[in-house]
Amino acid sequence: MGIALILAAALAWWLHKRGELVPNLVRLGGSGVAALFAIRMLETGHLLMAAIAAAFGWYWWKSQAPKAAAGDARKARALLGVPPNADAEAIQAAWRQRIAAAHPDAGGSDAAASAVTAARDLLLAELRQRN
Repeated sequence: MGIALILAAALAWWLHKRGELVPNLVRLGGSGVAALFAIRMLETGHLLMAAIAAAFGWYWWKSQAPKAAAGDARKARALLGVPPNADAEAIQAAWRQRIAAAHPDAGGSDAAASAVTAARDLLLAELRQRN
Protein backbone atom coordinates (compact mmCIF):
# COMPACT_ATOMS: atom_id res chain seq x y z
CA MET A 1 0.00 0.00 0.00
CA GLY A 2 2.95 2.31 0.67
CA ILE A 3 4.16 2.00 -2.91
CA ALA A 4 0.68 2.89 -4.18
CA LEU A 5 0.66 6.05 -2.06
CA ILE A 6 4.10 7.05 -3.32
CA LEU A 7 2.99 6.49 -6.92
CA ALA A 8 -0.22 8.48 -6.31
CA ALA A 9 1.78 11.36 -4.82
CA ALA A 10 4.18 11.31 -7.77
CA LEU A 11 1.26 11.35 -10.21
CA ALA A 12 -0.35 14.25 -8.34
CA TRP A 13 2.91 16.22 -8.41
CA TRP A 14 3.35 15.57 -12.15
CA LEU A 15 -0.24 16.61 -12.94
CA HIS A 16 0.16 19.73 -10.78
CA LYS A 17 3.31 20.71 -12.65
CA ARG A 18 1.49 20.30 -15.98
CA GLY A 19 -1.43 22.41 -14.70
CA GLU A 20 -3.92 19.57 -15.06
CA LEU A 21 -4.51 18.59 -11.43
CA VAL A 22 -7.02 21.20 -10.26
CA PRO A 23 -9.24 21.28 -13.40
CA ASN A 24 -9.40 17.46 -13.40
CA LEU A 25 -9.53 16.89 -9.64
CA VAL A 26 -13.09 15.50 -9.56
CA ARG A 27 -12.41 13.37 -12.62
CA LEU A 28 -9.18 11.98 -11.19
CA GLY A 29 -10.64 11.54 -7.72
CA GLY A 30 -13.68 9.56 -8.82
CA SER A 31 -11.68 7.34 -11.13
CA GLY A 32 -8.98 6.86 -8.49
CA VAL A 33 -11.48 5.79 -5.84
CA ALA A 34 -13.07 3.34 -8.28
CA ALA A 35 -9.65 1.96 -9.21
CA LEU A 36 -8.62 1.50 -5.57
CA PHE A 37 -11.93 -0.23 -4.84
CA ALA A 38 -11.48 -2.50 -7.87
CA ILE A 39 -7.96 -3.41 -6.75
CA ARG A 40 -9.20 -4.18 -3.23
CA MET A 41 -11.97 -6.38 -4.63
CA LEU A 42 -9.42 -8.23 -6.78
CA GLU A 43 -7.25 -8.83 -3.73
CA THR A 44 -10.16 -10.35 -1.84
CA GLY A 45 -11.30 -12.50 -4.75
CA HIS A 46 -14.52 -10.64 -5.62
CA LEU A 47 -14.05 -10.59 -9.39
CA LEU A 48 -17.55 -9.41 -10.26
CA MET A 49 -17.37 -6.45 -7.87
CA ALA A 50 -13.90 -5.61 -9.22
CA ALA A 51 -15.22 -5.63 -12.78
CA ILE A 52 -18.17 -3.43 -11.82
CA ALA A 53 -15.89 -0.96 -10.02
CA ALA A 54 -13.49 -0.86 -12.97
CA ALA A 55 -16.38 -0.28 -15.38
CA PHE A 56 -17.69 2.53 -13.18
CA GLY A 57 -14.23 4.09 -13.03
CA TRP A 58 -13.93 3.96 -16.81
CA TYR A 59 -17.41 5.42 -17.27
CA TRP A 60 -16.66 8.19 -14.76
CA TRP A 61 -13.38 9.02 -16.52
CA LYS A 62 -15.05 9.26 -19.93
CA SER A 63 -18.15 11.16 -18.73
CA GLN A 64 -16.16 13.81 -16.86
CA ALA A 65 -13.93 14.66 -19.83
CA PRO A 66 -13.84 18.39 -20.55
CA LYS A 67 -15.96 19.42 -23.50
CA ALA A 68 -14.95 22.13 -25.93
CA ALA A 69 -17.29 25.11 -25.89
CA ALA A 70 -19.06 26.16 -29.09
CA GLY A 71 -17.27 29.51 -28.96
CA ASP A 72 -13.92 27.73 -29.05
CA ALA A 73 -14.64 26.27 -32.49
CA ARG A 74 -15.80 29.67 -33.71
CA LYS A 75 -12.58 31.28 -32.48
CA ALA A 76 -10.53 28.49 -34.04
CA ARG A 77 -12.23 29.00 -37.41
CA ALA A 78 -11.61 32.74 -37.21
CA LEU A 79 -7.96 32.20 -36.31
CA LEU A 80 -7.40 29.85 -39.24
CA GLY A 81 -9.74 31.73 -41.57
CA VAL A 82 -11.81 28.72 -42.61
CA PRO A 83 -15.61 28.50 -43.07
CA PRO A 84 -17.79 26.29 -40.83
CA ASN A 85 -18.10 23.65 -43.56
CA ALA A 86 -14.34 23.36 -44.20
CA ASP A 87 -13.00 19.86 -44.75
CA ALA A 88 -9.78 18.40 -43.32
CA GLU A 89 -7.71 19.43 -46.34
CA ALA A 90 -8.85 23.06 -46.10
CA ILE A 91 -8.11 23.12 -42.36
CA GLN A 92 -4.64 21.67 -42.92
CA ALA A 93 -3.91 24.11 -45.74
CA ALA A 94 -5.01 27.07 -43.61
CA TRP A 95 -2.90 25.77 -40.73
CA ARG A 96 0.20 25.48 -42.95
CA GLN A 97 -0.28 29.06 -44.12
CA ARG A 98 -0.82 30.44 -40.60
CA ILE A 99 1.95 28.41 -38.94
CA ALA A 100 4.46 29.67 -41.49
CA ALA A 101 3.94 33.19 -40.14
CA ALA A 102 3.32 32.28 -36.49
CA HIS A 103 6.30 29.96 -36.00
CA PRO A 104 9.11 31.35 -33.80
CA ASP A 105 11.67 30.64 -36.55
CA ALA A 106 9.69 32.98 -38.84
CA GLY A 107 9.50 35.81 -36.31
CA GLY A 108 6.35 34.64 -34.54
CA SER A 109 6.02 33.50 -30.95
CA ASP A 110 5.61 30.18 -29.19
CA ALA A 111 2.17 31.29 -27.99
CA ALA A 112 1.00 32.16 -31.51
CA ALA A 113 2.26 28.86 -32.92
CA SER A 114 0.58 26.95 -30.08
CA ALA A 115 -2.70 28.80 -30.63
CA VAL A 116 -2.70 28.05 -34.36
CA THR A 117 -1.90 24.38 -33.76
CA ALA A 118 -4.55 24.10 -31.04
CA ALA A 119 -7.11 25.66 -33.40
CA ARG A 120 -6.25 23.10 -36.08
CA ASP A 121 -6.45 20.21 -33.61
CA LEU A 122 -9.82 21.40 -32.28
CA LEU A 123 -11.34 21.75 -35.75
CA LEU A 124 -10.02 18.38 -36.91
CA ALA A 125 -11.38 16.69 -33.77
CA GLU A 126 -14.75 18.37 -34.31
CA LEU A 127 -14.74 17.21 -37.93
CA ARG A 128 -13.99 13.60 -36.88
CA GLN A 129 -16.88 13.70 -34.40
CA ARG A 130 -19.28 14.93 -37.08
CA ASN A 131 -18.27 12.21 -39.55
